Amino acid sequence: MYKVHTFPLGQAQHAFDLSNKACLPLPQGIGTIPEVLKYRAAIAPDQTAFYVIGAQNTVTEISNDALLQEATLLAHRLAAHGVTAGDIVLLAFETSPCLVTAFFACQLGGFLPCIVEAPSLGVHGASWAERLAVRAKYAGARLILAPQDCCDLLKETGCDAITIEGLPTPQEARFPAPTADTPVFLQFTSGTTSQPKALLIDNRTLLSNVRGLALAADWSHRDTVVSWLPLYHDMGLVALTMCGFVTGMSVVLMPSNMFTMNPARWLWAIHSFRGTVTSAPNFAYQFVATHAPEHRTRGLDLSSLRCAFNAAEFIQKKTVEHFFDRFASHGLKREALFAAYGLAECTVAVSFSRPSESVRFQTISRRQFMTQGVATPIEATSSDAWPIACVGPVLKEHEVMIVDNDGAPLPDRRQGQIYLRGPSVVHGYYKEATPSNIRNGWLVTGDLGYLDNGDLYITGRIKDLIIRAGANISPYEIEQIAGEIEGVRSGAVGAIGVTDPMKGTENLVVFFETTQKASDTVEAMRQAIRDRLSQKLSIAVDHVLDVPPHTLQKTTSGKLQRVKLVQLAQAKLSTAVN
Repeated sequence: MYKVHTFPLGQAQHAFDLSNKACLPLPQGIGTIPEVLKYRAAIAPDQTAFYVIGAQNTVTEISNDALLQEATLLAHRLAAHGVTAGDIVLLAFETSPCLVTAFFACQLGGFLPCIVEAPSLGVHGASWAERLAVRAKYAGARLILAPQDCCDLLKETGCDAITIEGLPTPQEARFPAPTADTPVFLQFTSGTTSQPKALLIDNRTLLSNVRGLALAADWSHRDTVVSWLPLYHDMGLVALTMCGFVTGMSVVLMPSNMFTMNPARWLWAIHSFRGTVTSAPNFAYQFVATHAPEHRTRGLDLSSLRCAFNAAEFIQKKTVEHFFDRFASHGLKREALFAAYGLAECTVAVSFSRPSESVRFQTISRRQFMTQGVATPIEATSSDAWPIACVGPVLKEHEVMIVDNDGAPLPDRRQGQIYLRGPSVVHGYYKEATPSNIRNGWLVTGDLGYLDNGDLYITGRIKDLIIRAGANISPYEIEQIAGEIEGVRSGAVGAIGVTDPMKGTENLVVFFETTQKASDTVEAMRQAIRDRLSQKLSIAVDHVLDVPPHTLQKTTSGKLQRVKLVQLAQAKLSTAVN
């Protein structure tokens, strides 16, 4: 019942101009996702809810009415297979029409969906299946829906996996009416590796967060979302897909591997659909600015874009400037670039730049911040300057507090841990009897930052800090500066601290990925990293270690898995000593 169109991304014409679509704001009285879908299908059945970009230049158009009918049919098929209300169903699909249908089928049936990653290109399937089996066991999943080749791998691990096509014919079933407290989905946290952690998100929490985000960002049903972010990550699922759906925007989705193979496709999707809203982590803006050559962007028009927000990892001023400089000639407006802060434990969104101002940075003294934790203003031209992005005020009805190591509140411009509370906060991880991340009603984020006149500034994570000789060293700027060295792979640098019992402090270890093989060339790069960090940051590096491309593993949100880096450093340094 879904319409399928064919057109190649990368052509000058705008394939779908959605600027004049029917207005469909959502009444405030609607309190669950199934109610949102049924309301839209009744009021505007032919309006498009989703466009899903696929292979061979195809675009699947999913109207409100078609989504309701297809999702209802699949819900009945799942019920015929024995899935009952409250059962957890893992959805192991790449972004596709079947993933969208399956997610909403679970909503209508009262089942609990959990979107997980499908096998990536170049990743060993058996390893993926084993990791997914651990998550399925942790979640107590009733079923895994997946493509046929994935099902074959999963069945070898003992998982109950089936394709959508393999489900039985539908049988009439009665589904429970959802309430505000009914769970909507299970979300694994982005840092999850061998120790799974997940959050149970209910309708009340989800709708509070997406409505708060839309209000803070000044989004409306007249906007159009374009996203390549994977739906197993909270920014892709909640901040863009569900926020767009609930707000009444048309949502354009594309598989993440289409972006990684050719980042210009993201921009051409914005062009083709006259997209107004998009988002990505900092690395993606750097990646597309660096890897989208002019001949691939000739004729590109980004003038429709009014909100491209940068979130999920440390925001680099150089990246923001690079992205703007690269695409200003294609109609990109500086005021379209925003900063945001979020985490899954607060559903997703915490704070957002004010719509009246684009992303801005405070320039502070790096030395004073490292040694005293005080954000002291300094001239941007100073060698001691460190630009920190303002991520705006927290969402309406939410509160933020910066505290010291004892939990006592700190004044403005003093770094401490970020505490949050409000209707979007998820109180505890899945299966926890007592929430480990809630203290006196406040969410303990593990993130570091400071406040200034109600605006929040993010400076790092507690577990990422390198503490050496009494100074707190943030790894992010080390990684950026080292990544500027010729031959070092941009975005493929990792800085960590490794405890040295003999010194009674941490050693600073910098990893860099490179394709260079000649020992004299690699040694010159090591020395260049040492010299540049000494010159720019007055930091002496204890160890600089080169590794092959794709060695530094990242989480689903693009963050370095620093625990694995510590393990790798310990192994390498131990081998060198022995």
